[in-house]
Amino acid sequence: MEFTITAVNPLEHEKDIKRLFVTHERPEFPSFFDRAYPAGVQAGGGSWVGRDRAGQVVMHVACFPQRFRFGQREVVGGLMMNALVARPYRSFFPAHSLIRRAKGDTKARGDIDFVYTDPNDQAKAVMDMCGFARVGTLRRYTLPLGDRRRLVDGAIRLFHAGARVVTWGWRGAALVGHPAAEVSTAGFEAPSGDSPRLRPYHSGARYTMRMEGYPSASDWWFTLPRNGDGGAPAAGLLVRGPHSSGVMDLQVVYRDPGLPLGGLIRGLVERLRAKGGTRLQVWTVAESRFAAELRRAGFVPREEAASIVATALTATGEAVLRSVHLWEITSLDCDR
Repeated sequence: MEFTITAVNPLEHEKDIKRLFVTHERPEFPSFFDRAYPAGVQAGGGSWVGRDRAGQVVMHVACFPQRFRFGQREVVGGLMMNALVARPYRSFFPAHSLIRRAKGDTKARGDIDFVYTDPNDQAKAVMDMCGFARVGTLRRYTLPLGDRRRLVDGAIRLFHAGARVVTWGWRGAALVGHPAAEVSTAGFEAPSGDSPRLRPYHSGARYTMRMEGYPSASDWWFTLPRNGDGGAPAAGLLVRGPHSSGVMDLQVVYRDPGLPLGGLIRGLVERLRAKGGTRLQVWTVAESRFAAELRRAGFVPREEAASIVATALTATGEAVLRSVHLWEITSLDCDR
């Protein structure tokens, strides 16, 4: 079984890469490529492809830089994504060669501190052999908002009333809702203030990259003005939905350090109920303090989860991976 692996600009090999995914039952990939890869390449990302003797693309993986603030330091993670190997090549050696090459080339760049991803179990086994290690769990959390059945809805209201008693120190934040189409994301790009946590930068391209159709009619920003200041809000929560099931997705939590998450969520609940939401869900690192805040605010961990695996490329990257309890990320920052 012969193959050749090369680092490429994916935009220059668009047709071959899309064909690989569509042939292997990933019909949604071409539209994702169209909205995500131009911005990813512009940010310094790239792909690795494996070709067979006939020159056909039979393997692919990409890695896109993602900027973070970690305490006082600026760090860069490489999000490894869209790994796929054609069926005839789905044995250990081809996949191992692909991931090892991508990791080595990324380290040689010198400007990325760590590489991370949330792979499926099959890919994780390969990545384990390439020096990646499990650093945490990306888990789904849900918060009940309401129900079309009166008795159940009443129980949910009592649940939130009880939560207000238990967390009496958290006042419901006076959030203001805005259709996402009317909101500039520039004010939410850089993490606010000083915090020891790992917090992502989100350029405007990040939303269109990870959220198909953004800004759609179901995308809303809920913001907390900063004491009458006309500048950047003290907090911004991006919510998509409700879907036909009533589920809504919490995509982004931007906030000043020290601003209690519980107060923001309390202020959000009634606004989402008014939109017909029945549950609010969010994905984050289960071992993080952020996840603990979600649980205190009433979110319940669900079974759906994936391992987060990573490898450090610099000393700063090693410090980041030792501090997974400080990660404050959502699925917007992962390959989820």
